Amino acid sequence: MSSGDITKIKRHPERAHSEKETLLDILNNGFACQVAFQVDGQPFIIPMTYYNNSEYIYIHGSPVARISDTLRNKTPVAISVLELNGLVLAKGLADNSMNYRSAIVFGKPEEVVGDEEKLSFFIEWIERLVPGRKENTELPNKDELRGVSVFRVKLEQFSVKIRTGGPSEVKRNPEIWSGVVPFSIKLSNPEFASGTQIPDYVKRFIDIRNGEKK
Repeated sequence: MSSGDITKIKRHPERAHSEKETLLDILNNGFACQVAFQVDGQPFIIPMTYYNNSEYIYIHGSPVARISDTLRNKTPVAISVLELNGLVLAKGLADNSMNYRSAIVFGKPEEVVGDEEKLSFFIEWIERLVPGRKENTELPNKDELRGVSVFRVKLEQFSVKIRTGGPSEVKRNPEIWSGVVPFSIKLSNPEFASGTQIPDYVKRFIDIRNGEKK
């Protein structure tokens, strides 16, 4: 199968987006991905956290995990990030849908083995996850760095699909209500905290993600 076949959107091609800027916007807004791979013909899919810059998407895990052994052999993977934005309730039962932005990255993973690049990954990852946290955490030593496997996949082959707008009104019964119910992630105050005073950078992160500050 060619790379064009892998990335081509066949169902609703009008929802496809080929711009890398759109891919990066989806990745930059997400927290978790699904990593799909195959071992001896058996498919697997693993939920993981990730970090990305403009060139790569990075994931990490235990060196002895099955996924690490597989990725170390440069087995091709598909990494999916999905952002759900609304429940689309149409008049017809078969026409109900979701509003979403989805991105799938295809490629062969490369293992990051240098301590400097691995440390840089962890610092950039936590700073993307919670801005301000990198100055308020203990950095790993060399043994701890070597106790985690880090892999990266180039952002070259990807597929982006976006659905927006209202329901498809194939059924037109005026007595049946239709519409879109928007939803988003809402962050709450921390739990199981080590102290009663929540750091300002954590408060700011919660407010920004909840749309209460810019």
